[in-house]
Order: sequence, then structure tokens, then C-alpha cells
Amino acid sequence: MQKFFIPILLLFSMALGACSSTEQVKSSGTSLNLSSDDIELVSNLVPFSDCEELLNHLKEEAKERVGPYGLNYQGGPFWWGEPDIFRVEDMMMEESSMSSGSDMAGEIPNSSQAENSADSGGSDDSSFTGTNVQEVGVDEPDIIKTDGKRILVVNNGILTYITVDGPQGMKTDQIEIGDGWGHELFISGDRALLFTNGSGYEDVIILEDTATDSEEMAASISMPPAYFPTANVIEIDLTDPYNLEVVGKIQIDGNYLSARLVGDTVRMAVNSAPNQLEWVYPANPGSEDRATRFNRELIDETTIEDWTPQFTLTKGNTESTGSLLPCNDLHQPEKFSGFDVLSVLSFDISEGLTEGAGVGVLASGQTVYSSMDRFYIATTKWVDAEISEDEFAEWSESYSTDIHAFSIGVDTPAQYVASGIVAGTLLNQFSMDEHEGFLRIITTTGSPWDEQNLSESQLVVMKEKDNLLERVGLVSGLGKGESLYSARLLDDVGFAVTFRQIDPFYVLDLNDPFNPDIVGELKIPGFSTYLHPIDENHVIGIGQNATDEGRVLGLKVSLFDVSDKTDPRETATWTMNDANSPAERDHRAFQVYGQTVILPVQSWSEKFNGAVLLEIGDGKISYVGEITHETESTEPVSDCRELTAVEFEGTQFEIWIEEYGGYIQLCKATDNGGYEGSWCESIPLSAIDNWYGDDGDEISSILEEIGAESGDRVEECWPQPFNWNLQIQRSLIINDILWTMSWGQIQANELDGLETKSVISLP
Repeated sequence: MQKFFIPILLLFSMALGACSSTEQVKSSGTSLNLSSDDIELVSNLVPFSDCEELLNHLKEEAKERVGPYGLNYQGGPFWWGEPDIFRVEDMMMEESSMSSGSDMAGEIPNSSQAENSADSGGSDDSSFTGTNVQEVGVDEPDIIKTDGKRILVVNNGILTYITVDGPQGMKTDQIEIGDGWGHELFISGDRALLFTNGSGYEDVIILEDTATDSEEMAASISMPPAYFPTANVIEIDLTDPYNLEVVGKIQIDGNYLSARLVGDTVRMAVNSAPNQLEWVYPANPGSEDRATRFNRELIDETTIEDWTPQFTLTKGNTESTGSLLPCNDLHQPEKFSGFDVLSVLSFDISEGLTEGAGVGVLASGQTVYSSMDRFYIATTKWVDAEISEDEFAEWSESYSTDIHAFSIGVDTPAQYVASGIVAGTLLNQFSMDEHEGFLRIITTTGSPWDEQNLSESQLVVMKEKDNLLERVGLVSGLGKGESLYSARLLDDVGFAVTFRQIDPFYVLDLNDPFNPDIVGELKIPGFSTYLHPIDENHVIGIGQNATDEGRVLGLKVSLFDVSDKTDPRETATWTMNDANSPAERDHRAFQVYGQTVILPVQSWSEKFNGAVLLEIGDGKISYVGEITHETESTEPVSDCRELTAVEFEGTQFEIWIEEYGGYIQLCKATDNGGYEGSWCESIPLSAIDNWYGDDGDEISSILEEIGAESGDRVEECWPQPFNWNLQIQRSLIINDILWTMSWGQIQANELDGLETKSVISLP
């Protein structure tokens, strides 16, 4: 029987309530009674007393699980030389991360609310929109921020400061903030905190089958270096806009997940895998037992620093290092949940970067959501094991997610308060919402890799009680056999979209947290991946249009009238064929100002790359206009000779030109190549024979006949529908001026008439 090496979810934990207790569970309008033992598993966290207890626990768990290839824990690196069973897990984990969607989404305040938003930086004499966030008053980091007087943009590892003066903007300074990815920032007063992920590498060794002791092991063959991630926070002094200065940096072992800003307090989530030990690996199956023995000995020699995240803080000329968390601030789940450490750190942005107070969980973090006084992280408990296909199907069916809650008082570090378990997986941060002390969560049953299409979604309501998140309400039956594409939970109403062929848009009544219910359902073609409330009676959906058979057609904006919760209606749509929007996967790309929606859009068939403005009102969606960062030009920019399909009839050149719509150019060594709006591949004349296989000789002969000489080159050019560098990513409005950002520039347009007023290039 075929076996897979995958993480197994531990389902054993404390059952909530007495066995005789029951709760009312609603499923598609039908009620049934289930005992809490049948439906509820709860896991609370226990702090370690000291570092000795923590280290002994980790060593004991590690020696039980270590093998000839070290520890294959969730979040660990991909090792060169691993057997195929390891690659199965890595492939599944990668697919899971892609299917889970963005971890960032949210409800946006209108322009008047944004004046007092967390990123306002104290500005009170201008009207501007802030970042589109999930909770009013809880700011989220982004690639662009404004306080109405300045705009900060981070791209290509550079932070740019733009002073705003009416419809004009002046780039005053820019500063390089280093390599990495996922850059995003907060600004407050004269400080900016920038978050990014980075990486490093460490060497590992391979054990020959003849190695029998430590000396021989030390002489083993060196392997390619192993990857280890770092989460970085960079403090930038904005006092002098003409002289930006990095004044602090903290580097933490692990991956940056997300952050939130309430008042002056920043909460940051980091997921840290253990340091990579100097594992040895067998050169062949004959040395696996010895490799396992060596690796167990290595575990015995480890220290607490090998297992827990470390930090390095640099302030001016001073550098300090140490453990990120005290051992007694690290908690363990009731059942083993892996070797990763999930940390929640707190910084006061007004005081600048410090070591940061923190609290941690011995588990792997995934999705982050924050209300004004609670910080929630969804995690999953894993352990390595070999299971069969049948066992995998059973494991997938019973997949569940842990939810950990942390208190976040304004002037106090985050503190762990409660945990609970929900069946299934979460789509993104919009799957969670807190209202009046109740946490509402929408999950989809099954694992992210379940391909049986037997899943359905459900809404769970939880309440804190004695360090437990107790489930007090449940309604299931959302989209049976379908995938959850979006969710939005607001005060006493919720919305969910599932899709397989037709999009059911569900309305949930959340007025009674103990008895949530599905009260409305609308089936329409296509689906929405982001839902945004316009007012109490209308919701905008951003997603894709589709045929009745489920074939995706292009971008779709839907206006839902939910004034009658039992009878939701799609009153208007706006579509663009073969188009998509960054707002489909990242809510921060969505912007609304009064009744105007600004949406970045790209369409291959329409050859449009820019943003559209749509007016929402009277149950209608009206097209207002569009802007683009591109300038129209179709003229070739090279002085190469363009070749024709006729000259190369019967060869790959003809196919490239006639069937694919590309260009072929013959260029001298001194010619400027390239073709306006095209991607070009340069092929030396000497490489033609090998490059084009069977056609190579014929193509070379034709090129020689038309005058090609040694040193010349051929360029295959593929026309691009638009310049990706000028693809609009974000928009904001300052005093009725629309500012849009692409990776290449910032552009200002008058909101009335959309006349371009200024263009500022970005590095």
C-alpha cells in the first residue's frame, strides 16, 4: 500500500462541558441535537515553568521523532537529498499556502473616518483615505501610507517619502532598507516601522555509509546550505524628510506573519522554526540507522538557544542579542503541536524600536485577526507520521484548527488568555470577527488538500471561559460540496460566498450568538473573493464572472441589496472580460470614497492596465472613468531588422510570427534591441543551430542568405498587453485628489474629471 509522509493532526484534547450537555446545531435550516463530546474539542495552553523544563520537553519530543534525515517539522527547510516522501509533504504544504488566500483583508472606514485612523500621524486639517482595514481603529501595515500631508511608499527595497502639496507631490528623499520580501509599514508621527521577511543559509553535511564515529562524521561530505528565515523590523526617523535615517533594526529568527496598530501599540506575529542543527544524512539506505543514532546524540547536546527564536537589536552603534521570549512566557498546547514557536510581540511606536515584550505558543501560526482588545491566531497541531492513502483520507476528513486568543491592552504587552478548536480550515483573516465578546469563525470542513469535493462550510460562535474558547453556537450547511471563496462578518449579520459552478451568496443572521442562522441565499453565476459593506443595506462583491457551467470569464463587480436579509438580490453588476484585480486577493487594493469605488484592473483582451472608478447608488453601478500609468506608443524602439513570416516559411520563425503574434528581429552587435511593449529573448547567431533543433540548420541558412554575419543576434519578441511595472496596486485620496501607485510611479489625478496633475517616478 502506498504511504505518504505528512503531518498528522492531533485530535485528542479536553472535551468542553459535561457529557450530558447538549447544544442546538443548525444545518441548512434543520435543527439537530448533538452532545458537546461529539462536536467540540478544546485545547488550552500551559506555560513552561523555566528553561530547563522547556528544553527537556523539546529534547524528549525530538528524540522520539528524529530520523536519518533530521526533523521534518512543519515550516522547516526543504533539504537537498531528501527522499520523495518528504517532497510529497512539501508539495502539499505549498499548495495549501496558495489555496488559503491572502492573510490580509478588511472593512474600510469612509474618508471622514480615515482622518482619525491609526495611520493618521496626527494630521487633522486634511481629508484623506487610509488603508482599507478589517476593523475601524485597528490599522494594518501596507506598501503605501499617508497622513494627508505626506505619502510613504516601499517598493524594490526602497522607502520613498513624498511631500503632498495640493495636487502636486514632491519626492523629498528615499532610503534603501535592504533585501527581502513582503515589505509593509506603519507610520506614526515622525517614525515609520517597516516589516519584511529575509533569509540566510547554513551548511549541512552528509554521512557516508562507512562513517561509524564522530571523527568520520566530521569528515563527511558538505551539502548545499540550508535556508533559514528571518523576520525584520526597521525603524526609520522621518523628522527630516530630506534626510531619512534608519535608526533601529531588530532581526528575529522566523517568518513575519502580520501586524496590527492600535493607538501607538504595534502587535506583531512571528512564526519561528527551530535552528537547523548540524544533521547528518545517509549517503545510502545502509547508513540510515547510524545517521539516526548520530542525530539523537546531537539532540542530547542541544541548548535552549537551538530551539527557541533569538533576536538581534541594533540601535545606532549598540547591538544586543538574546532570546526573543523568556521561557516562562512560552506556552505548550495540551497535546504536542510541533517544534515551531509562535510569538506575539508588542512595540510602542512612539518610543521607537525596542526588544519588545512578547508571549509565545509552541505551535505553528497561520491566520491573524485582531479586534480592538483581542489578537487571534489560528494554528494547527502537527506530528510527523507515515500513513496510508486510506488513513490520509480519514485524517483529512477530521482536519481541525486551533484558535489562540491574546489580550492586547493599550499600554500592556500581549497576554495569552484562551484557546479553542474548530473543525476544518480558515480561508483568511475575514473568516474571523469579534463582536460584543463573541468570536465568530467561518471554516470549511476537510483539509486544504481534500479533493473529494465533500466539504461544506460552517459558522462557529465562541466565548471565552476559564482559558477556553467555548463554542456556544453553530450553523452548518454552507455550500455543500463547494469551496469557500469569501466571508464577511459584521455586527449582527454575516455573508459568505461558496463556488463550484454557481455562486451561492449566503446571508447569516448573527443577532443571537447562541443561535446563528442562514436566513438568505442567492445563486448567481461567478463568485466574489472579497466582500465590502457600502452601507447597512448594500454589499459590494469583487470576483470573477462565470458561465452556468463554472467557466471563468473575467472580472465582476456585484452590488448586493441585503435590506431584506431573507431575500438578498444582485441589483447591478459591472464586468470586464479576461480581467482581474489585485483587490480579489488583497483587500488593501480596494478603495472607496463616499459612493465612489476605485479598483485596480488588468485585462489581456482589452489591453487595459490601470484603475476604474465606479459610482454606487440607487441600486446601480455606474462607470465613471479610468486612469492608467502607461503612455500610448506602438512604434519599435530598436534599430534591428524585423523579419517576416514569408522569409522563414515552414520554420519555427513562421509559427512564432503567424500563430503567436510575436516578432523576430535580426540585430547587429551595436544595435539597440528590444521592441516597445514586448519581452525579447536574445539568441546569438552561433547558437541558432542548437536553439531551434531540427529547424536550426534551415534558419541559419536563411539568415546567412539575408546578410547575417558573425556576432549578430536574433531577438524573439513577445508583445505584452501592458507594462507590469506600471500595474496599479493601490489608491488613496487626499483633498479630492486621487493618488494611484504602481511599482514604477505615483500619479495624481483630479477626482473630478480625472485630469493628470503630477507623476512621480519610483525606483
